[in-house]
Amino acid sequence: MDVEANQEETITMCSLLANRRRQLVVLCLIGRDQDEWISMEEIARWVTAVRYEYSLKEARGSDYRNIRESLRHTHLETLADANVIEYDSQQTRVAPSTRLPKVGRVLVHLLLLSANVDGVMS
Repeated sequence: MDVEANQEETITMCSLLANRRRQLVVLCLIGRDQDEWISMEEIARWVTAVRYEYSLKEARGSDYRNIRESLRHTHLETLADANVIEYDSQQTRVAPSTRLPKVGRVLVHLLLLSANVDGVMS
């Protein structure tokens, strides 16, 4: 990979992972097969539960609706455009795409680095 392509890849990866909701979608899908579809509602519920420290049963109401709509109108399309997920907006379902494993590895490394820095700084 040439330097220019590598820089573009880095910029794209940083842009994708700059948003907490997109990070959580990636984490939710890590370990799933590419042909394993999950409903957008299930992802939104999981993201809500993690974000607000709710149980999955508690992840309802306005917090859930807010996250569901932002995923539907912004974040899932962004991840699909970057080939991280497959997004079927008609059936409101999502599956991992070819780029998800790489994006997932980068995210996990960043989270581990962040945890190490937080540990050193405390």
